[in-house]
Amino acid sequence: IRGVFILTTECASLTVTLVVTLRKFLSLIFSIMYFQNPFTAWHWVGTAVVFLGTLLYTEVWSSVQAALRGPATKDKKAE
Repeated sequence: IRGVFILTTECASLTVTLVVTLRKFLSLIFSIMYFQNPFTAWHWVGTAVVFLGTLLYTEVWSSVQAALRGPATKDKKAE
């Protein structure tokens, strides 16, 4: 828990929440594998939500869109 407190002093609260959610997700995956429980469709839905939220927060989509637009939009902004 000390790591979470240190993280809260260094990062924004949304980042801390994201890190804690990812940690819980990894714990869930480890638990499913260790105790050999079935990985149901609801687990897949939760997995998709976790990773979609992570991608949205890290602004991957805007970076991909900017890369697809290419340098032409950058040149127009400079003028």
